This record gives sequence, structure tokens and C-alpha cells, in this order.
Amino acid sequence: MCEYVYSSGKKCRRKALKGSKYCSLHIPFEEGELLYGEKIKEIKRRAFERALERGVRHFEGVQLYDVVIIEKELKEALIFRNSKIKRLIIGKSKLKNLTLINSEVDSLVIVESTIDFLYVTGVNSYGISICSVDFRSSILIRDSSVKYVMINSTEFRPEEVTAEEEFGELGRMAGRIEISNLSGVRRIAVNSRYPLIERLSKELGLQFNVTKRPVRAHILYLGAIRFDESPRFKRQVRIYINKFSGQLLVENLAVPGHVEVVSSKVRYPEFVHVTIYNNLVLRNSKLYSDENWNLAYLPNLLAELEVYGFIVIENCQFNNPYLAEVFYRIARTTWEESGDKEKADEYYYLEMLARRKRVLQHYRKGPRTLKKTFRLLEVLFEFFFADLTCKYGTDWKRPVFLWLTLVIFGFPVLYALTSSVTPINSSFDYMYFSIVTATTLGYGDLHPVGVGKVIASIEAIFGMFMWAVFLTVFARKYMR
Repeated sequence: MCEYVYSSGKKCRRKALKGSKYCSLHIPFEEGELLYGEKIKEIKRRAFERALERGVRHFEGVQLYDVVIIEKELKEALIFRNSKIKRLIIGKSKLKNLTLINSEVDSLVIVESTIDFLYVTGVNSYGISICSVDFRSSILIRDSSVKYVMINSTEFRPEEVTAEEEFGELGRMAGRIEISNLSGVRRIAVNSRYPLIERLSKELGLQFNVTKRPVRAHILYLGAIRFDESPRFKRQVRIYINKFSGQLLVENLAVPGHVEVVSSKVRYPEFVHVTIYNNLVLRNSKLYSDENWNLAYLPNLLAELEVYGFIVIENCQFNNPYLAEVFYRIARTTWEESGDKEKADEYYYLEMLARRKRVLQHYRKGPRTLKKTFRLLEVLFEFFFADLTCKYGTDWKRPVFLWLTLVIFGFPVLYALTSSVTPINSSFDYMYFSIVTATTLGYGDLHPVGVGKVIASIEAIFGMFMWAVFLTVFARKYMR
């Protein structure tokens, strides 16, 4: 009989292989290869398949080369404990649970399958790949050493309302993808390029119908992950999230590389005690929040998120102007600290637009009062005199263009249409009078009459204001 002793204290009842004290499942790789050579791989494969057919679902201490589960339906939990597996491949199958505890699994691949619950803990693995999978409860990868975690085209699809959903605990268990307390990580990717599926198709002689779709979950939680700090990985993208839909919570991380969120629909993007030593990139994404969450979390974002590189926000949409204001503000601070004032001005302008929109939304709510009316007028004044003229002091070209357009073309046309300047010898005199009025020189050779006096007064005030704006913006842009 096999002399392997389970953690419960009982011995394995399988027959030991000839020349060994262990059965075909428990015999160590080295001993098996010494006794049987390459045949040991086939011996172990057949032994595992026979055990699976007999209804065995709990494997402890087994040492297997390739565990391939294709087109099967397992209604009981499949558990591997204290085991060593070279490759664990599950394809086109339906599993109740898959649990890996305190094991060594060089490669775990789940493709085009349905699984209720995946739990990985205490595992030493090179890579975990989950592709085109529907899960019913949660995917938990915890307390392990994993170099690569890839999750592609995976969706939370509950068959029925769970207890967590019924009592409002969606963010805790149901629909949760959790990657936490890992060590030696080189990259975590959601919907990245995935050439492994093609190689598996050729190797297994199967055609996997993998369709590209967003990864959907109630929450994607990344926490307490320790990255491989080898110099050749430090400037690579360590966390890549593409086409993800759900809540994103990143907690207690120090990322030596970049973090990218691309083409995603992110609810409540939360960063708690997070340090990124390179860049944080948000591109082509939509970010959602509500007022209660904004009040509880957003004020602390500047203290909780530290980025040593840059924050890049491109083509992103925010359902809430306060959310946009805060993210543009922290992006501006990173560019200011680097000395790139031009880029900082771009984010400052977007921040001020979001701030103005937030004020406008706030004072439009509820019954109209005198205070609200004055505040709305202030917003209107801010638009005309701060945004329209110079983009909140960030664009020196706009006041020059606006001044030239109105003084050279706009006001002369008004004078000509109203015939309110005298004496006039040619149409050029209207332009000459407009320039003299806007610069407040007032030579006196031409005079406004009638409505021209009102137009000239407005132009004089406009000219003085625009020159002040231009000088202020020019000094800010090139002399700070």
C-alpha cells in the first residue's frame, strides 16, 4: 500500500507502484522518472483520470504533470491540497468549485468554461490564466506567489439571487474578483493579448471559441501585492486593466512600474494607501460615482494616492463633475511637480471646467432663491471673462485672437451698419476708429455719434480688459 499520510493522519489506500513506496498519484517526480522514465507521465495521467471517473474530487499530496479536464461537468468541488502539478488545464467544462490550497502549480489555465467559485491560496505558480469564463460566485486568488495573473473575457453571471445580494453585500463576496497578498508578481492584466489559447488549441486538438468581451464583476479588488522589483521589470506596465466593467478597489500597493486603465467602465475608483513609482494612465474610460461616495472618499484621494511619475487622463468621461475635478487636480499636481507647466495647464483648465459644472449643478437644484440666482450669474460671468477670454489663464493665443477679431472686424462692422462714426472718408476709417478706441488713445479726429457712443464705450472697456488679460496670461506662461 502507498505510504503517503494525509493531513488527517490516515494513509493512502492505493496500491504502491513496483519499486516504490508510493502510488502512481503520490510518487515524486524524480523517483517516478528514475523508475519508469517518460512512461511515468502516462501512468500518472491515467491514474488521475480513473480517480476522477470514480468520483474522487479531493486530491491531497498528488504530484501530476498535466491535469487536463476537457468537456466535463463536475457537480462537486474539485480540491487540490499540498500537491505539485505542472499544468492544470480546464477547458469547455462546467465546475462547481475549484480550490487550490498550499500547492505548486506551474500553470493554471481555465478557458471557455463555467465555474461557480475559484479559490487559490498558498499556491506557488508561474502563471494563472482565466479566459472566457462565466463565474457564479467569486474568483479569489490570495496568499500566493504568482508571477503573472491574466483574466480575459470573464463575466459574473449569477444563476439566482445569492444571500450576499439579498442582504446588500454585493461588494463583499458575490461577483468579486480578488487578487490579494501575492508576492513576486510581474504583471496583472485584464483583457490583454493572449497567444496561449492558440497554442493550447493546437496542442489539445480543440477549437476554443473565445470571443473578446469585457470583464464584468461587481468589484475587482487588488490589495497587498508585492511585485518583483528586478530592474528589467521596473518600467513595464505592472497592472493593465482593459475593458473592465465594475467597481475598482486598489489597496496597500507599491507598484514599481506603470498602472493603466483603458476602455473601461469603472464604478467608484478607489485607491487606498497606493504608491505608483511610474505613471498612472486613464484612457478612453468612463468613471462613475455618486454624491455619498464622493463626500466619503474623494477628499482623501490626494493623501491616499501617491504617483512619482505622471497621471495621464485622456478621453475619459465622468458622470459626476466633482469626481472629474479631483482626478484632474491630482493629475495637474504630478505635472507641476515635474516642471511641465504646459501639461499642468491643460489639466488645470479641465479641473476648472469640472468645478464650474459642479457649482452650476448644485445651484440649479431645488427652489430658486436670490442667493442661487447670484451664484448662477457668477458662473455666467466666469464663463465669459475667465473661460471664453483665456481658458482660465492657460492660453495666451485666445485673448490675442479675440482682440484682433473683434477690433479689426467685429466692431468696425457695427460702426458701419449703424453709421455711427463721423466724419468717414473710407471704410478703412471704421477700422482705424475701432483700433484707436480699443487702445484708448482717442485722437479726436473721428467721433462716435448716436448709438456709436454706446458701442465705443463698450469697446474701450473691452480693449482695456483684454490687454490686462493678455499681459497677465503672457507673464504667467513665460515668466513664472
